[in-house]
Amino acid sequence: MEGYFVSLVRSVRKQILTGEIKKWLFLGVFIGIIAGVGALIIYFSIDAFTYLLIGKIGGVSIPTLGAANLSSGFSLPPTTLFISPSKLLIPLSTTIGGIASGFLVYRFAPETEGHGTDAAIDAFHNKAGRVRRRVPIVKTVASAITIGSGGSAGREGPTAQIAAGFGSFIADVFHLSDKDRRIAVSAGIGAGIGSIFLAPLGGAILSTEILYRRDFEVEAFIPSIIASVVGYSIFGYIFNYKPLFTIPGTYPLGFSNPASLIVYVIIGLIAGIAGILFVKGFYGTASFFKKRVKVPNMVKPAIGGLAVGVIAMYFPEVLGLGYGWIQQIIFTPLYFPLWMLILLVFLKILATSLTVGSGGSGGVFAPGMVIGGFIGASIGLVIQPFFPFMSVLEITIVGMIAFFGGISKAPLSVIIMGTEMTQSYTLFLPLMVATIIAYFITGKNGIYRSQVPTRADSPAHKYEYERPILDSITVREAMKRDYLWVDVSATINEVMLKIRESKTKNAVVASSGRLMGLVSIDSFREGDPNAKQVSDIMDPSPLTISEKDSVHQALEKLVKSDQGKLVVTKDGDPQAVVGTIGLSEIADAYNMEIRRIREIQLRQGGG
Repeated sequence: MEGYFVSLVRSVRKQILTGEIKKWLFLGVFIGIIAGVGALIIYFSIDAFTYLLIGKIGGVSIPTLGAANLSSGFSLPPTTLFISPSKLLIPLSTTIGGIASGFLVYRFAPETEGHGTDAAIDAFHNKAGRVRRRVPIVKTVASAITIGSGGSAGREGPTAQIAAGFGSFIADVFHLSDKDRRIAVSAGIGAGIGSIFLAPLGGAILSTEILYRRDFEVEAFIPSIIASVVGYSIFGYIFNYKPLFTIPGTYPLGFSNPASLIVYVIIGLIAGIAGILFVKGFYGTASFFKKRVKVPNMVKPAIGGLAVGVIAMYFPEVLGLGYGWIQQIIFTPLYFPLWMLILLVFLKILATSLTVGSGGSGGVFAPGMVIGGFIGASIGLVIQPFFPFMSVLEITIVGMIAFFGGISKAPLSVIIMGTEMTQSYTLFLPLMVATIIAYFITGKNGIYRSQVPTRADSPAHKYEYERPILDSITVREAMKRDYLWVDVSATINEVMLKIRESKTKNAVVASSGRLMGLVSIDSFREGDPNAKQVSDIMDPSPLTISEKDSVHQALEKLVKSDQGKLVVTKDGDPQAVVGTIGLSEIADAYNMEIRRIREIQLRQGGG
């Protein structure tokens, strides 16, 4: 059986994976199938654990989305300042979830802690796209338990990590290069998020944008499109390809009055400031758990879960994904009073920081969107009386997208996803204005710490954006260490004999290891014919260069002088000689570096 499998892999590799188009059509479809199926598995797993943990143990049912609204209605404990026995069951549920997910994560795959998208980004940049085989399985179960028990986290990050992990696996099965493995991981990210969000185009673009803060991974775009479309087709089939959020037809959406630009700017500014608060609060909490909470790592998610459960005793709106509350606001814009919306912004930030920052397994995509939705609804309630031509619904959606577009540092793809999730394509202009402003306001404060600024900063593209080769080689690496030297008291005849025997043209003149000068063949011809010691004919001020300078700098000095050698001195001590360097040493160093780079490029791109 094993022999048959190996034979099949070789046949596929030979027949299908030899051309770029055939290769990525095949791999894209394969990754898309896993992304779609994986999205369904994690969706229904979260549903099952939500029913068992939040529902049966916590005694709470929370509202669901429009597209995936398989159950109508919801029930919450009565709002009261008193702690009733039924309320105590909520922290019991969240703590059980923390204990179970903490054990799974830290016992079997510690890299699955936190939000999965960031782990996939890290694998792309720093691990040649390699993801351990067990990661998708552990991430699925741990995230389903975390979210299903009431933890404030999202399912998109885990779905992305699951699909990215399979992309890495399939690249290894077919012995693809490091470059192709990275592209497969990127396509997995796009397919996973595009599937679970029912936003195939946005997911595909996200896979190329979310890796960087100011750049795109253009090579991954076509594979991501293929994988995202396939994944969406599988996942969306169960929900009749409806958008994630159901928008009532009675509310007109879109840009219709130039005065509304003022509101979009305000949304962008507030979303950006809130985004900074979220990022700093999230990583501040993560740092607190890492450095200050002195308990085993697998216990920390339970502590975070307990804290979330205590908050949820009074504000159960912080539990789970939270999308259902945004759907309630869409149906009933005045569902929450203004004071509660503002409070929920801070409580959801705190709950997410406690859940994921403590080491719990889950994404930050969903909480980020929900926080943005609460911000937008708050602004809408304040603004709408002054701008009656705008609806609270519209401002809620714009706030939702602007907030996450700012902190994700992926504004283009999140804007497109926002229109796909709501099928409100008339919102393009509002989303563009608010999201770009939020993006610039947040600055370097991004929720994905593994992002790098541009392709030039990624280890994945190190040799594509390398400095000129001679700039990357130090003089110390290229210099000649067994250089010829003579004592300053040596006679002319002694020096001439040594130079002839060594078959060189230059000799360093030194005294007690200190540089005194340089003597060359030309020195004998041009010097005093009556001179008896080398000190009489040497050049007392030869050209020198520090061992830490680049070979490029050495070449520039040699070109500008008629001296065939440079004396290499110790860094910080210009009189201590450590070697010499000339054109032949520079040429040898250049050729060695070229060979090294070619070997690396062949390993990364040669299959």
